[in-house]
Amino acid sequence: MSQKTPTAEAISDLIQSHEDNIAHRASLVSKYELKSFTVEEVAGVLEQISPRPKKKGSNEPCGPDFNVYVGNPIWLRIIVWTIFAVGTALLLSIQLYALLHLSILGRYRAIWKELPVPTGLLFDWSRSIYAWVKAPPHMIQMSVQHQSALCVNRDGRFALKTEGYAVLSHVWAETCGWSTETDWGPVEPEVRKQGLPYEQFLKFFDRCDAEWLWVDILAMPEIFEDMTAGEKAETEELRTGVINSLRNIYSRADKVVCLDGLLLRLRSGGMIDVAIVLCLGRWIQRLWPFTEARLAKQVLLKTEDSSFDLDAIIAFLHQTINNENHRYWPMFARLAPLRPGREQWMGLPIGADSKKRSMFVDIYDGTNNRFCDVDIDQARTLFPVLDLTWVSGWTLQQGLKHIADSYPEEQDMLIKYCEYRWIDFPFSSTEGPSVLQGS
Repeated sequence: MSQKTPTAEAISDLIQSHEDNIAHRASLVSKYELKSFTVEEVAGVLEQISPRPKKKGSNEPCGPDFNVYVGNPIWLRIIVWTIFAVGTALLLSIQLYALLHLSILGRYRAIWKELPVPTGLLFDWSRSIYAWVKAPPHMIQMSVQHQSALCVNRDGRFALKTEGYAVLSHVWAETCGWSTETDWGPVEPEVRKQGLPYEQFLKFFDRCDAEWLWVDILAMPEIFEDMTAGEKAETEELRTGVINSLRNIYSRADKVVCLDGLLLRLRSGGMIDVAIVLCLGRWIQRLWPFTEARLAKQVLLKTEDSSFDLDAIIAFLHQTINNENHRYWPMFARLAPLRPGREQWMGLPIGADSKKRSMFVDIYDGTNNRFCDVDIDQARTLFPVLDLTWVSGWTLQQGLKHIADSYPEEQDMLIKYCEYRWIDFPFSSTEGPSVLQGS
């Protein structure tokens, strides 16, 4: 780890003064990705990030305070139901008259196509206030059986897809309110069992520019504390089936859409600005987004007012730098492992063996400074990338052992991966915590 210079210290302090809960990321990025930037340049980028009002719970662009979600107050429910009841009564009388009039005129097509529209709009309006979006359990089972993606559209309807859909890549604490006032944490079980509030769902769905969207928090069944042992085992088996479908889900999607909470507040048209803010965000600090980005056909980075292709940003950085001393090199080295094609960018020899070897280098480089909340995911996130099958009930060590057995020639790189993460494994003697921490 490089030493923090006075400039890096000043940049870290500047970032922390601009954003809350960013100390760890600010310290790391100021010493590496931004080590050759001036304080003034970084300040110019931060000024393009829209401020957010301070409030309890999540302050992210993509949702209300879902973690403290208590439903609509009684006075709002009374108003809504009054409007709904009065509106239904008025519409019914008007529509009965219209039905009689259109029947006399013989306009039967209008009766079927146009007459129900007002009623449908009224029902949609009332449903949007009270509705929750939740995947039907039997459709999750079908998605595993057919190795397809269980996607949802804007109306909250689900369908199995093998093409024509996008994948949402996000951090749950940002898009789904999985945070408290001081730390990250899951939503209350009784609330989670209902799914996602429809208004919450629209906050991120509408930013993805897709007709059908695969959302992990909806398509992946959850194990709850009050389940019986049998229910937990059955759900874990189903979760494993979804995990073993992820390679197909990510690679078949038209695009993977990255919704990073910090990047969504950036108002800028510059690729360098986007790269800087991306390196500061939480998305690049998590393990699963590496897997999603690595297998995607295209990765779109959404900002407040635009979107950027990750491949285009990496290509721009590659075309700009002329050696490893260039100030953009650290950002390029951070982002390049997220996408296939490293052989072209890094000047590596082309060939089947070299591609396999470079993939393990990419895994190590691409997962640096990325962490997860579940120990076992430090192995499980690698399985879709390596095209391996996870077995329900495996531990972290069993998963890593399977990787080692499947790629014996890459044991040295796997040892390096484990030692970096302080994972207790037979061929790694380092002791320490097995989950990297970050903020």
